[in-house]
Amino acid sequence: MSLRTVSRNASIAAARIAVAACSLIATAAVPPPAAGEAREEARGYLQKVGFAAEDLAALDAGQVIARSETAKGTGEIVAIAAVKIRAPRDRTLAYYGEMVKFVDGKVTLAFGRFSTPPVAADVAGLAFDRGEVDDMKSCRPGDCDVRVGGAGLEALRTAIDWSATDYVEKVNQFVRESALRYVTAYQEKGDEALVTYNDSNKPVSLKQQWQAIVANSPYFHVYAPELKDYLERYPTAKLPGARDVFYWVKENYGALKTVISIVHTVIYEPPSKPDWVLVAQKHIYASHYYDASMAIASLLAAEEAGKPVTYLIYVNRSRGDLLKGGLGGVKRTVAKDQAKKAAEQTLGAIQQVLERAYAGR
Repeated sequence: MSLRTVSRNASIAAARIAVAACSLIATAAVPPPAAGEAREEARGYLQKVGFAAEDLAALDAGQVIARSETAKGTGEIVAIAAVKIRAPRDRTLAYYGEMVKFVDGKVTLAFGRFSTPPVAADVAGLAFDRGEVDDMKSCRPGDCDVRVGGAGLEALRTAIDWSATDYVEKVNQFVRESALRYVTAYQEKGDEALVTYNDSNKPVSLKQQWQAIVANSPYFHVYAPELKDYLERYPTAKLPGARDVFYWVKENYGALKTVISIVHTVIYEPPSKPDWVLVAQKHIYASHYYDASMAIASLLAAEEAGKPVTYLIYVNRSRGDLLKGGLGGVKRTVAKDQAKKAAEQTLGAIQQVLERAYAGR
């Protein structure tokens, strides 16, 4: 989930929770873990990533805790947040998925889910705004304000009659067809199909950036090595308890440009840990700003005073061109603070809506 998909998307009415509970990623009921086990697992992880005793006390009290940091020399920003939600885990998971696909017209402007294999109807609503299409007129490899990538940029420039009255629709039709080919290739070849961005004078390999993000995520290796392996070796790897979801989303970034992203999500229920569910979101394309991004949400089922609760831990690690060039230190500080705030808002919004819906049950 992009950190821009935050509290405004949580304005979905509480009545939608009942629908969400039966939605695309609702999970089967599982026996509760041993008393305190999920809580201690959550606390143990949070301590290892730098949260102090007072942070864990705040978590137990129902507050959202969050921190962020920048990794020197890599341009990475890491945001980590956690919250205890007084609602069942399957409902929390369902609502998490509902937030991703909810189009509010303010933050999330459009959304579509890919089939396997993808079909034209999956991208019917995918479109760049006219202003961005006009920017593409002057695009050259190494000098373009929109990330098309690889040979696609030259193919776009030569395929479009820019003097035609319908050039905007022609460009978007080209983009839709390219998205279908790209996701199809990724579903067949995995990381070998990932784009190399050539919008600036130094090409950026998404495959290399993604591999670097994984390498810099030590606790991913410790807590979910099989999921890490699955993402790295997709589609040849097998992972019992996992299923894949592919989607595209168009998001409003406020004063920045609108971003279109394509995301590979893996929803994983480890057979050996019935109290855990992990949701990994790997960006395989972004039209602006992101060189690579990965988010992992861990949902742990527990009980408190005989009632179900969910510990939700969210980690987002990303690299992007906003952190490069002049004033990099200032940009990194601002981006780090914004990442922390967005993570807090996201988890706080989920907690508020779900606890309101399940109050007194």
